[in-house]
Amino acid sequence: MELLTLVDFKDTKIDPNWGPFDYLLHVLHVDQQKLQKSQNAPPPPPTLCKQDHTGFKLRSKFNNSVGLKRKRNLKAVEEEDDGDQVAPKLKPNRIKKQEKSVCPIPPPDLPPLFRQLIVEEMGGRGLVLVIQKTIFFSDINPTASRFSIPFSQVKTHDFLNEAEAKELDDKNSMQVWLLDPSMRGTSITLNKWVMRSSSLYVLTNTWNSVVKNNQLEKGHMVQLWSFRVNSLLCFALVKL
Repeated sequence: MELLTLVDFKDTKIDPNWGPFDYLLHVLHVDQQKLQKSQNAPPPPPTLCKQDHTGFKLRSKFNNSVGLKRKRNLKAVEEEDDGDQVAPKLKPNRIKKQEKSVCPIPPPDLPPLFRQLIVEEMGGRGLVLVIQKTIFFSDINPTASRFSIPFSQVKTHDFLNEAEAKELDDKNSMQVWLLDPSMRGTSITLNKWVMRSSSLYVLTNTWNSVVKNNQLEKGHMVQLWSFRVNSLLCFALVKL
């Protein structure tokens, strides 16, 4: 039976965190490689291996009568050469599950202060929840400068009248009014993007200022409400 030697392990890089089973797998791997290269070569002087707290060491003294055989018992690998003590097994690293943002069900109503400002002070009407979503990096990326409203998450498209829907379908943008989470008003652009497999509305142009002024961050949960003042389409962005 052909034995493994020190030469067979010259390219081995030892990981100090290896356990007994890791050594066994590596020995089997080296043995298979050697069989593929030469099955009829005469066996060179064999060596023994020893495991200690620093990892895997090869002995400097050769023993011509003993070597590492291909068929080794797992128990022999787990036991140290100088005793019957079983080497401690390393505990596998546990991967912490990433926490996911969960939308409240049912969605919370518009905060009283927003409702008072919109209805009583601005004379707004027809409040409609358009979307409730988690802020993603693409929503706060200053290069993109846009807030996405995917069709798959839109509660209703009834916030648009027939003329506005046609305007967006014709790839024309609309200037609308936005009440931001700090209850400050700003003009913003509404567009409709039709992608290959999905469609979405987007708020663009002055969106970067909204992100900066309200310290919006990835992971924040927000709601976008629509309403009208006279015939003007308006939105209110609420941070939950």
